[in-house]
Amino acid sequence: MWWLVAGRSTGPTHTGPPTGSIATASPDASTEPTASSPTPGETPDPTTTETGTAGGSDEKAGGQARAIETLLAGSHSARSGLSGAIASVSGCDGSGADTIASITDSRREQLASARDLDVSSLSGGDNLKATLIEALDASADADTAFLSWARRYLKGGCTGPVTGDEDYVTGLDRSADAQNAKTRFVEQWRPVATAFGLTLWRVDQI
Repeated sequence: MWWLVAGRSTGPTHTGPPTGSIATASPDASTEPTASSPTPGETPDPTTTETGTAGGSDEKAGGQARAIETLLAGSHSARSGLSGAIASVSGCDGSGADTIASITDSRREQLASARDLDVSSLSGGDNLKATLIEALDASADADTAFLSWARRYLKGGCTGPVTGDEDYVTGLDRSADAQNAKTRFVEQWRPVATAFGLTLWRVDQI
């Protein structure tokens, strides 16, 4: 989700509207998946998403890699709706908060699934799993913070601060943390994806 991070040196900066005004962009507006991104909720199309070359021979390791692939596809589906949901709330549309709540629930489920992954047969599997957990944990924290902001903003008649709101800022900060972890994960995932012919996911797709 990434990002117009205010007051943080780890990501692009954005000068938001003054306190009490309406945000016109969401944290991940700058990195929305392009036309080459997999369609949310669907298996990535190898003609539009870069994939590795099949070459893995270890059946158990391949199964573990495919389990991570499935989790990553769900993560892409979850993140794809956050930008629009935050924009909806900023425009005083209550349906946006419902969407953020759904995304938050999905992220928590993905985080739990990541913690349960068996990577014992994958080379570098422990580091790969740890980095993925770090990324999803930060994303879940960000979603939770944005949800708190959204509910308070709507309850206040959409007259409170947006970019200056404490929870909104926390959401931006944790989103930047997630971005950093995802960058590292993508590099760790590349040799695994290449070995087993899986998707070479981009940072902005996770």
